[in-house]
Amino acid sequence: MALYTGCSDQGSERRGGGDMPDLNAGNTQTMPDSGAAGSAEGGAAGAPSAGPVLWCDAFKVINCVCQQCHQNPPLNGAPIPLMTYEDTQPPFPFPSSTNRVWQKMQMDVSTKAMPFMGDPSILPTVKPLTDEQFNTLLTWLAEGAHAEGGTECTPTCDWSDGTPEL
Repeated sequence: MALYTGCSDQGSERRGGGDMPDLNAGNTQTMPDSGAAGSAEGGAAGAPSAGPVLWCDAFKVINCVCQQCHQNPPLNGAPIPLMTYEDTQPPFPFPSSTNRVWQKMQMDVSTKAMPFMGDPSILPTVKPLTDEQFNTLLTWLAEGAHAEGGTECTPTCDWSDGTPEL
């Protein structure tokens, strides 16, 4: 039995009930066709290979957007840090929960509850994900939030002094 079965078999990886959100709701761009769900073999002839999203690509979004609040320790009322791959994997919201942090992330990002932009006191002002960031993060989450490509990623943004230099 394969560890990763792609989006077509979400029932085997997702627990806790409820309908899965439409990951393309409100999205104006379509994600690249990668052939069969979960296939790393690429799309149509001549198209670039669209294999699984690498953790470091997802981390770049998390680092430059989510870590404005999800630092260690968390800021602005964020409930948890999202500083490492391991931070995305534990049970949530309780140690006995069957849902994982990455599943909560998937729900919150897909419904656009995150990034939370409703608090004007947060500085710098929280901005929405770009279409590219939205697609990268949601594709990584829909693929099961695996550590594809390894977990050692160089941070792109440094929030320690306020606004990062991009």
